[in-house]
Amino acid sequence: MIYVDARTGSKELLPLFPKGTAELTYLDYADFMFTGHYNDGDIVVGVERKTIGDFVNCMCSGRFSGRQLIGMLNSYHYLYLVIEGAFRASPENGVLEVYRYGGWQEYTAGKRRFMARDIWAFMNTIQVVCGLHCYHTPTKSDTAQYIRALYHWWTKEYEEHKGHLQPNTGTVVELSKQTVVRRVASQLDGIGWEKAKAIDQHFGSVADLVGATEKELKGIEGIGKVLADGIIKQLKGE
Repeated sequence: MIYVDARTGSKELLPLFPKGTAELTYLDYADFMFTGHYNDGDIVVGVERKTIGDFVNCMCSGRFSGRQLIGMLNSYHYLYLVIEGAFRASPENGVLEVYRYGGWQEYTAGKRRFMARDIWAFMNTIQVVCGLHCYHTPTKSDTAQYIRALYHWWTKEYEEHKGHLQPNTGTVVELSKQTVVRRVASQLDGIGWEKAKAIDQHFGSVADLVGATEKELKGIEGIGKVLADGIIKQLKGE
């Protein structure tokens, strides 16, 4: 079942899902949620939907990074951000343009204009540093279709995903899986994907991480006293 947040910005997509495959509920974070199969058990997947205008506005206000992103990272194992609407870089000057009223127009917030490269850079930061998967859809219908495709993928058994094994060449590709320690560490406030890697290299198991002392954590590059204290409190549920 795909769970759809019952508030504006999410609920209007409910009619676009086949009957019986989605239902309304209230989600603290993200617009859509479902469970999926991973290699070591079931996980919770969240999907946040934003129109291009909403994405630009929350990028400028800090609402996404300062609140929503933190809440989603603490609520879901895997996250997707879908940015909806037709937009592009102006062929003349690279300014962000949106398609409306039958043509391309500069997107402005008040008198402020935006460069498309800044929007793409922010999207890339979210993907690389924060671990979210960003996707662009032109319409609400495409957004619903994409979420249905994600749901279909995640509800298959993890071992069934073999499209990366290049059967046409007969070559078996071995891809390293991210450890549980790194995935757990990446969910902590103040810990990005790179710091999570450093933590993973330092601790052999989640139990070792949970039992870490402030001194051990401060021995990891990029972690000082304040962050170390915060990690310990989070791991203790404080």
